[in-house]
Amino acid sequence: MPNVLTTDSQSPVDQLLALLETEYVVLLTRLSAHVRSPDVAAEIIHDVYVKLRSEPAISEIHSPRAYLYRMAVNFAKNRNRSDWRAVNMGDEELLEIPDDAPDQQTAALALDEMNRAMDALHALPTRQRAIFLAKWRDEKLQSEIAAEFGLHKRSVQKELTRVELYLRKVLRRPKHPDR
Repeated sequence: MPNVLTTDSQSPVDQLLALLETEYVVLLTRLSAHVRSPDVAAEIIHDVYVKLRSEPAISEIHSPRAYLYRMAVNFAKNRNRSDWRAVNMGDEELLEIPDDAPDQQTAALALDEMNRAMDALHALPTRQRAIFLAKWRDEKLQSEIAAEFGLHKRSVQKELTRVELYLRKVLRRPKHPDR
């Protein structure tokens, strides 16, 4: 991959969003080591995603991977500063706050499930993955997706159902969670 984002058809923000999607696991692993928590790293990456979706003014980027990582590290620093300012209690008050954090086993299982979901998502055919992401990441309506892909709305519904069943199978989830 070249060092400078130069694709004429995509803005630098769109290219960063695409890179964030394809490099998510690598960025999560690297950032987890930096902040020493996969959960915090995932939250920070989500913050980066939200920031990029707000379409900030970004011009030419010489190293997109480094740019994303620096963005994430800056979010982590800002988070630490905010957390540091927020903690203004005595030890006794802090001990009264319940610890809702998952234990190590739960966190490891969640990370494993997330990795399996990402692997399964990347194993999908390109069109199915694009339809799924348009619905769940980009929050597009099925009619918008149908128009974008030149499909009937019913075809989009069928593709989404296939992907959902596939992901439920990979993640070992019941077909009908409400039953």
